[in-house]
Amino acid sequence: MLEGLKTQIHLSTFTTWKIGGFAQYLVEPNLYESIEAVRWADNNKLSVYFLGNGSNILIDDTGLPGLVIVTRNSLMGLRREADYIIAESGVFLPHLSKFAAREGFSGFEFLIGIPGTVGGAIAMNAGLTVFRPREMTAIVQDFDVLNLDGSIETLTMDDVNAEYRHTDLLDGKRLILQARFRLDEAGDPTEIKRNTFEHLAERKRKQPLDKPTAGSTFKSPPGSKGAGWYIEQSGLKGFQVGGARVSPVHANWIENLGSATAADVRNLIDHIQATVDKRMSISLEPEVIFLS
Repeated sequence: MLEGLKTQIHLSTFTTWKIGGFAQYLVEPNLYESIEAVRWADNNKLSVYFLGNGSNILIDDTGLPGLVIVTRNSLMGLRREADYIIAESGVFLPHLSKFAAREGFSGFEFLIGIPGTVGGAIAMNAGLTVFRPREMTAIVQDFDVLNLDGSIETLTMDDVNAEYRHTDLLDGKRLILQARFRLDEAGDPTEIKRNTFEHLAERKRKQPLDKPTAGSTFKSPPGSKGAGWYIEQSGLKGFQVGGARVSPVHANWIENLGSATAADVRNLIDHIQATVDKRMSISLEPEVIFLS
């Protein structure tokens, strides 16, 4: 049996939405145990799912059949080597932002308010589209991935066809083990710290960071207006389905009021898309990844 293996674990405790059914199997491995974990799943013909901080995902109420590998509590290594930061995939993005600031390097400030981990952020090329736009492609040098057959390879963002909120890694067939980040924007630590807090203050002012959410629900459509603007103009701010509500603070965020199910969120997402398409002639594409 796989070391540290747990069975029938409720996944709501592993997501920022606090939603999700049970995992058939779950493990929180370190770098070396991760190889054993994917090989064990392969030998037992089990599907494998990777979770970081559990943001930007919606797990079905029926749960996930197979092995769930969680990185946020185990793959937490973070260090500097010359002009690079080496971060394991479970490192929380605000921690990476603060670490870079302490080392006197700018360019990582935008990470301070993103509720995800290094692995998840690279997989979806996370970033900001407003207030000093920036995304992971600007700072990632390369990263090591573990394939489902147990082999390891080093890739760049170009290798995985990174674009706006998407890379080939979203197919769920590779686990990011660790990444190397370029430190090529040296600056005054006091100024970097100030910019970091400005980023965080802006996010706190405009986003419901104190509520169970998954972050932005939809990608920004083409043009100068964000998805939240179209949702608000469609009269949906505060609209509720079951225990899920369009945030009164930012319309592109969906809040779990305490009793929301995955079905509530899916139905609310469908309603938002249909309403915005009808009233604004805009098709909204989910940024959230659906796991079932």
